[in-house]
Amino acid sequence: MSNCFEIKCSSSKSLARSGVLHTAHVDVVTPFFMPVATKGAVKFVTHPQLQKEMNVECLISNAFINYLKPGLSLIEKAGGLHKFVSWDKALFTDSGGFQLILDQFIHKVTDKGVYFKNPFDKSIELVTPAKATLIQNSLGSDVAMCLDHQPLFGKSRVDYLDSAIRTIEWAQECKKAHEENEGKLNKKQLLFGIAQGGVHKDIRCKCALALHKVGFDAVALGGFGIGEAQVDMYSIIKEVKKVLPENNATYIMGIGSPIEILNAVENGADMFDSAYPTRMARHGLIFTHNGQIKIERAFHKDFFIPLDEECDCFVCKNYTRAYLHHLFKTHEQNGLMLLSYHNTYFITNLMKEIRVAINENRFEKFKSDFEKKYSKKDN
Repeated sequence: MSNCFEIKCSSSKSLARSGVLHTAHVDVVTPFFMPVATKGAVKFVTHPQLQKEMNVECLISNAFINYLKPGLSLIEKAGGLHKFVSWDKALFTDSGGFQLILDQFIHKVTDKGVYFKNPFDKSIELVTPAKATLIQNSLGSDVAMCLDHQPLFGKSRVDYLDSAIRTIEWAQECKKAHEENEGKLNKKQLLFGIAQGGVHKDIRCKCALALHKVGFDAVALGGFGIGEAQVDMYSIIKEVKKVLPENNATYIMGIGSPIEILNAVENGADMFDSAYPTRMARHGLIFTHNGQIKIERAFHKDFFIPLDEECDCFVCKNYTRAYLHHLFKTHEQNGLMLLSYHNTYFITNLMKEIRVAINENRFEKFKSDFEKKYSKKDN
């Protein structure tokens, strides 16, 4: 394990901690949240808004999708994914393991790798662990994620055990390819393993420990946010941390709701990614300090107040719920832009507040106060 992660401050009452992830482009303070830029863009939010107005320091993009379109040759000609998408902060790339639970992508899984359906031309392509790694080497991301086998939620224990074993075997191939490729665009690219195992603590812990022994820069936890009980996720985070070094940068993949983030941080998580904030915005579900609101509901049509009176984003400073309700109900694209901006800002600002609370050793009170207000019934 490298020295890519430093713990700066730890809570005296929980496993919450703040720190710094050192990457080739920037040092990212933790805990942090990565908006999802699958094709190199966060839906309805621009990169200048993310960087200059929200101080987002890290995005995650999908390596397999970018490999298909626009293609590696074009991205390499641009100078790598950072330059192609005009992003000068940190950038993670996911290998495509999450697509294993999506019917439009998955064809079949073998020990060799994943047979993916190309969503653009419907052809079938085998992505091996080595190929997934080499793609990410060419993209030049700051952190490359190993190809992992993520099963659907609700599978049998045997299925989860098989997927964990395959994940470890694939991870070893990813590590070998990463070490042997001298043509990496980013010579300081980090490589993270991904522990699987569903809600089975023993499988998760054995998988995580095996990956640590392979020698990754960190071991992440995947396969969450797909149907398991939230309490099971928190319990597994806590258990896995017992078998890994304290300075393992604990990345919980696919988690992006405020309460889930707070509880995961309490159990020692350091970083997150999810399309949840922008996806919910497009469906009219808006985060506020006083609970979620559904902007489509009729009583918002004459509410001349901000989405969130405690939020200082430009949407809340300039627009009313009445106006945003009107845009949403009339399917105006500007409405989706404004709502997506607010939800993304809310989550990134929450991460800032969490870091400050940890550094001031008052995280648990902050979490309790936030949850009391946020748990108010949807309105």
